[in-house]
Amino acid sequence: MRGDLEWGTIPGLLDSAAERFGPREAVVDGETRITFEHLRVAVRHAARAAIAIGVEAGDRVAIWAPNIHEWIVAALGALTAGGVLVPINTRFKGREAGFVLQKSGAKLLFT
Repeated sequence: MRGDLEWGTIPGLLDSAAERFGPREAVVDGETRITFEHLRVAVRHAARAAIAIGVEAGDRVAIWAPNIHEWIVAALGALTAGGVLVPINTRFKGREAGFVLQKSGAKLLFT
C-alpha cells in the first residue's frame, strides 16, 4: 500500500470517491446507473441495516447473489459495518450454501 493514500479502507475509498466524483456514474448494470453519491448513500443504508441486525467488527457477512449492482451495495455495506465478506457461489445449491454459512459462522446473509 502506498503511503500517500489517505483513505486507508475500502469504505474510506468510497467516501473519498463520492466526494470527488459525486454525480458521476460509479456503477452501470444494464439500465441501472448509480452515481458515486447514490452508491455511498445505499452502502450506508446497507451498513446500518447490518449493524441493526447485530453485525459487529470482524463478524462474517455472506452474500449469495448474482453479480448485479445490489451485490456491490451489499458487499460495501458489509465492509462499512466492519464485517468480513463471505461470497457464496451462485451455482451452489441450498445444501452447499448452507455448508459455507455454517463453516464460516456468517452472522448475516444478503441475497
